[in-house]
Amino acid sequence: MNITQICSRKLKLLREGNNYTQEYVADYLDISQNAYSLLEKGKTKITLDRLESLAKLYHIQPAELISDGAMSMGNSDENGGDHSNFPPAISSFEKMMYEQTINRLQVDIEKLYSILSQLTSNISLPTK
Repeated sequence: MNITQICSRKLKLLREGNNYTQEYVADYLDISQNAYSLLEKGKTKITLDRLESLAKLYHIQPAELISDGAMSMGNSDENGGDHSNFPPAISSFEKMMYEQTINRLQVDIEKLYSILSQLTSNISLPTK
């Protein structure tokens, strides 16, 4: 895989992992959504300025976007837990993306439970 392919794959994973739209990232870079889409597809080479801007957006080092190696993200969550149940075949970067998605889904589940609780508390059962 060449640098453009590596970068484009990571850009898509990062964008989706952060629930960003292509339009949002394009606006951040001050380019069109179509131009960003071409970056993500590997059809356009990324400039150094955009590489640095994207690294800042995702709170990573620019080199992590273009290196084929593992990302320098930690293996533990904010509570110190180690998520070592991931298959060893995935990279640290992919593991970090899965963990972020899981954390977001857990928050969504808690919100849904809260909504469900509110809805069921307002239901009055018919009396016989």
